[in-house]
Amino acid sequence: MTPEEVVSAFCDTLTKEGVKASLKYIAPNCVYQNMPFPAVTGPEGVDAVLSGFFETTGPVKIETLKQIAVGNFVSNERIDVFDPPGGKKYGLPVAGFFVVEGEQITEWRDYFCMNQFAEGTGLKL
Repeated sequence: MTPEEVVSAFCDTLTKEGVKASLKYIAPNCVYQNMPFPAVTGPEGVDAVLSGFFETTGPVKIETLKQIAVGNFVSNERIDVFDPPGGKKYGLPVAGFFVVEGEQITEWRDYFCMNQFAEGTGLKL
């Protein structure tokens, strides 16, 4: 798979099968950061962050709007759609940046507006 195909497969798997299934695309040394939160490392770190995140937001449905790749660097513009338990469905605009080595993601950073996240989740930040 190309780096772009790896990122697409990761996003599709996360949407359709959940966090655990998507971890096969995360390298043991992967550094993941949901900006501005602290970075975590490896599949265990990604699992802990996303599983905790999805307890509040409900599972994610990723709608990729645009995606580009230059070498092993992939960037996407997307809407992460959440349907929180007891809340209302909402879409969060996200810009994602990935570095892929082989068929695994070694770096992943997501950028989003904290105000939009707070409005969507109802959390006071």
